[in-house]
Amino acid sequence: MSNVTAEQIAAGAEAPPKKSKKKLFIIIGVVVLLIGGYEAKSILLAPHYKAGQKVPDGKIVPLDQITVNTTDNHYVQLNVSLQLTAVANASTISADLPRFDDAAISVIGAETSTQLLAPGGKDAAKAAMLEDFQKIAGTVDGAAQQISAVYYTNIIIQ
Repeated sequence: MSNVTAEQIAAGAEAPPKKSKKKLFIIIGVVVLLIGGYEAKSILLAPHYKAGQKVPDGKIVPLDQITVNTTDNHYVQLNVSLQLTAVANASTISADLPRFDDAAISVIGAETSTQLLAPGGKDAAKAAMLEDFQKIAGTVDGAAQQISAVYYTNIIIQ
């Protein structure tokens, strides 16, 4: 028989080799650094604009041709294009094109042909459309408008 005592057997059973938690701490540290780096990049590298600050222009997006009845029963046929800003999300704007068409129809349909033909009438309608379009598109980062201008590419009042 062997000269192993009960105490030695108990000590050997109680002390299994300890696993190091060093690997777990390294993985957690790397994940924290990656998340922190991504957030810092998005904060530091993205252009930030304050409310009212001029944002550079981006793409021009045309809307479908619209034919509208005015309140005095005349027809208006027009094509409108949106001047997006450089920070605009073009895919979101494209998804909302029917809402922009509806806003243009509402603005022009609320006018009379006399109001549209009067000096500044088309510009006033354009300003009203821009205001409605900016409400639809919203802002980027809570400050910068996504649409900076509205252009008539064709307008016929009959």
